[in-house]
Amino acid sequence: MTLFDETQVLQLTVSQFAERLRGWMERRPELRRIAIAGEISEWKPQANGNVYFNLKDDRAVLRCFAFRNEARNFPNVSDGGAVIATGAVGIWERRSEYQLRVLDIAPFGVGAIAAKVEALRQRLQAEGIFDQARKRVFPRFPRRVALVSARGKGAADFESTLRERAPNVRAIFVETRVQGDGAELDIADALERASREDVDAVVVLRGGGSYEDRYPFNTEVVVRAIVRSRHPVVTAIGHTGDYHLADAVADAVFKTPTAAAEYIAGSWSEVTSRLLHHGERLARAIDAIVVRASQLRDAGNSDLERVGLRIVGAKRALLAARITRLERLNPQRTLADVRTRLAQGSGRLDTAAARLVSNRQRMWGTMRERLDRAVTAVQTKAASGLARRQAALDRCDPLAPLARGYAIVTTNGAVVRDAAALHAGDPIEARLERGMLAARVESVSPNE
Repeated sequence: MTLFDETQVLQLTVSQFAERLRGWMERRPELRRIAIAGEISEWKPQANGNVYFNLKDDRAVLRCFAFRNEARNFPNVSDGGAVIATGAVGIWERRSEYQLRVLDIAPFGVGAIAAKVEALRQRLQAEGIFDQARKRVFPRFPRRVALVSARGKGAADFESTLRERAPNVRAIFVETRVQGDGAELDIADALERASREDVDAVVVLRGGGSYEDRYPFNTEVVVRAIVRSRHPVVTAIGHTGDYHLADAVADAVFKTPTAAAEYIAGSWSEVTSRLLHHGERLARAIDAIVVRASQLRDAGNSDLERVGLRIVGAKRALLAARITRLERLNPQRTLADVRTRLAQGSGRLDTAAARLVSNRQRMWGTMRERLDRAVTAVQTKAASGLARRQAALDRCDPLAPLARGYAIVTTNGAVVRDAAALHAGDPIEARLERGMLAARVESVSPNE
């Protein structure tokens, strides 16, 4: 009875079935050495010299591997290359997968997918779609961006980086499939939806993947959806070494979602850093002024106390000396008069001392008021300086004039400054605060 005998039902374990299938394949002479043509994908050389890859066409995929001794004699091949792989078909019992152990590889023209992409690239290039003059200027201070991507690590990395670097920028998620049959139609539809959003830019993310997985970004429908977008488009589809037709037509290209988020947040991060720097300098200046004012106040209190004590001490010493002198002389006839005068002098001395201390206190109060006014003036001046710097930063915003109703008129990518440079029928574009207008010149009236 053969393995595929249809007259009886054979009961086997999974392991027994895999062993019998492997034995059947090994006994088939046509499978011991077979040449299979296809396109290489997932080419993965290993550290030990072995190589794993897929061989595919537009309908099927065959897993392949080669040991080091054979792989070192292979020609220089990579993903997308069309080859003829010669080897033996076997089965990997652990996963019940059939595979080709490749003994030799020969180049076989250009891969079908790669050739298709190249033909599309040449046709689009002839239309001028990839010209730099067509590229749109990315806004310096974006406030809202549309994120066209599938849910996953790439989108999460982009959103977390944007929240950390520029929390004031809002990302509006426009979810779509990014791989598989028909994914290019979903991506194009997501781009159309993103174009209708009130945003400053559109970000298209993929985050790497195999050559086949990334194929939707090499399709015409996605390329033209990017061109039709009302907003500048940023792509972050593959890793280093990958490039797609979507990248060629995008207005800015990055290799990772994190790099795209850092670019979008760049201007905001710079302004925030400058404001923090000036704020720290202002805080240090105010702290220094307050410390100096406190030192002056403490020094003034100490000086006032020392002067008052010195004057009172001197007067008391003089009074004591006079009393001692009077007691030495002690004339009985004038003793009462002298004592009366001394009492009067003591009263005047106390009054004078009190007046002196009061004057000094008023003087210190005046000095303290002047010091408070000086500190207030310095703080006011510092706050005014910060406000001027903030106003200067606001004036640097390239979109500020557009918010007041102005527009930037361009023709063929160049800014129009003189009406005489245009003629009736010339196409022009007007950039408003939100969106672009396309028009043609009806008439020209140069300034006289």
